[in-house]
Amino acid sequence: MPPELKSFDVAVSDGRWRDAPWLLPDGTLPSAEHGGRVLLVLGKGGVGRTATCAAIAHGAAAEGLRVLIVGLDGRPTLAALTRGTDVTVRMVSAGTALEDYLLDQGFGGFAKRLATSGVIEVVGAAAPGIHDLVVLGKVKQFANEGRWDLIVVDAPAAGHATSMLTSVDGLLDIVEGGPIREQAVAVRSLLLDQNRSAAVLVTLAETTPVTESLELAGVTTESVGVAIAAGVVSALQPVRHLPSPDAVHGVRGAPALRTLLERAAVDAEVATAAIDRFRAGLGAPIALLPRLPVAGLDVASSQLLGRLLAVGGVR
Repeated sequence: MPPELKSFDVAVSDGRWRDAPWLLPDGTLPSAEHGGRVLLVLGKGGVGRTATCAAIAHGAAAEGLRVLIVGLDGRPTLAALTRGTDVTVRMVSAGTALEDYLLDQGFGGFAKRLATSGVIEVVGAAAPGIHDLVVLGKVKQFANEGRWDLIVVDAPAAGHATSMLTSVDGLLDIVEGGPIREQAVAVRSLLLDQNRSAAVLVTLAETTPVTESLELAGVTTESVGVAIAAGVVSALQPVRHLPSPDAVHGVRGAPALRTLLERAAVDAEVATAAIDRFRAGLGAPIALLPRLPVAGLDVASSQLLGRLLAVGGVR
């Protein structure tokens, strides 16, 4: 059976922070003075990537870290989940990242007109992956600014995330010199540094999401070379002590109750199998986050998930 959550306010843990996914491989907290740590939060659409980003950020901020979340899809969810807290959110798009890059290169006021004129689409057609490179370049800039101990990246859904991560090597294959290659080399160096960058894979306790998450993990580690810090199983239905289907014999409405209990038992077996396969296939610590009994996730709920995540999730 999946782990039982007796209280949404108390997480059972072994008291160690070693498995918390924002920690460095040696168990120390990241520090901006040594270059901010980048966590790429990856997973298919609808598995809870954004909620996990917010939970990681809140858990790290509670430890006194200066945390930045970088959103790549422009949705306002992250802002709503961090409003009024010490966590900072920045939205980044290819257009804004290009504009900032051009400003850094000394193009001044010309940069904004160039960025909004469609030039990036032309360049993107000529050099596939340039969109993703300028976005990753902006993440690199945040990591090297010395302002943030942890940069949590709410990456695109699985398919786009794969192309984004592989775009750097693709550009290095076709661009022989100049600022684009320099940027690609610098981004690749950051991604491959296991003390600076890692990925967190998010999934649901279901067969298909776990399969897709493990496939994405394979691309992340084997094709790109980014280390996996941890996995998160999100929105896990808490399991209470349910009676045996046989125990309702003679109870009013027994056939319907028996059907519900049998279905709950099957769902629990499927969830357990999915979690076990995710743990075995990922080869990294995993945390289990519950589906909270709230109508919609808010700041308080997100902070609670952060506390649960900090101690490794529910047990």
